Amino acid sequence: MVKLTQVEDELDIRVQDETLGEGPIVESEKEEEYDDEDDEDEDDFDEDETIYERIVALKDIVPPQQRDQVSGLVSGVYSTVYSAVSKAGNITWVLTTSALLLGVPLSLSILAEQQLMELEKEFKLQQGANDILASGDQPAAAAAPATA
Repeated sequence: MVKLTQVEDELDIRVQDETLGEGPIVESEKEEEYDDEDDEDEDDFDEDETIYERIVALKDIVPPQQRDQVSGLVSGVYSTVYSAVSKAGNITWVLTTSALLLGVPLSLSILAEQQLMELEKEFKLQQGANDILASGDQPAAAAAPATA
C-alpha cells in the first residue's frame, strides 16, 4: 500500500513566515535556495546514464508481486512459442526427409519408364520402316524372275 506524505519546502515556509510578519527573507538566501534547486535538477539528470541503467531504475517503481506476474507471463509465452517453433521445425525436417527418401527414387523410376517407352516407340518406328523397305523389295524381286 502506498502512503502519501506531504513534504514542505523550506522556501515555502520562509515565504509564509514573511507574509505572517516574522521577518523578511534576505535576497542572498533566496538566490541560494534557487541555486540549490538548480543543482538538484542537474543531479537528477545524468548525461552518461545509459538506457539500461534507466530501465534498471524502473525496477523500483514496479512492485515485486507485479514483476513476478509479468515475468511468469513472459516466461510462459516464451516457452510456448519456443516449443511450437521447435516442433514445427521437427515436423518440417521429417516431411522433407520423407519426401527426399520417397520422392527421389520415385522420380528416377518414372524417368526410366518414360525413357523405356520412348525407346519402344523408336524401335516400332524402325521396324515399320524396315517392313516398308522389305515389302518394297519383295514384289520387285518376285516380278523380275517372272519376266526373265
